[in-house]
Amino acid sequence: MTKKLKIKVRPATPDEQEVVTSLFRDTILNISTQDYSEKQVNAWAARYEKTHRWSDRIKHQYFIVAEHNKQVIGFGSATSDGYIDTLFVHKDHQGVGAGTTILLQLLDYITQQGRNEAHLDASITARSFFEKHGFRMIKPQQKVIDGVVFVNFMMVKNIER
Repeated sequence: MTKKLKIKVRPATPDEQEVVTSLFRDTILNISTQDYSEKQVNAWAARYEKTHRWSDRIKHQYFIVAEHNKQVIGFGSATSDGYIDTLFVHKDHQGVGAGTTILLQLLDYITQQGRNEAHLDASITARSFFEKHGFRMIKPQQKVIDGVVFVNFMMVKNIER
């Protein structure tokens, strides 16, 4: 059993965009290879270069980072309508509680917005994590990134208040 870490969650700052996008890219290139082809992984990971989109997320979404020993080991974001847009944990910190900590904080934010449901689009890799936390699959779907087709899953969770 993997040891759980002491994790601090706080709002991301605009100057952390590079740390966030590097973590995003490295996680996809090292973790998602078990479920997606090399072409798919490379197209997805290249989204880290879309700096204006990341800047907008950090500024306009509820965007948090998880730290252990003052090092960012994960991040997540949600919108006020209950959509969980991002949730990534550093490739070297999988299974230590960071993802759960981030998810619980995002769900708390969503309930504070008056919502009783959270929804997201989960990768093949992340689907079991979200199912473990009470999300159910609504339907599989195809997403196209730079001409490359991916399967992911529309998922939803009713949130108890």
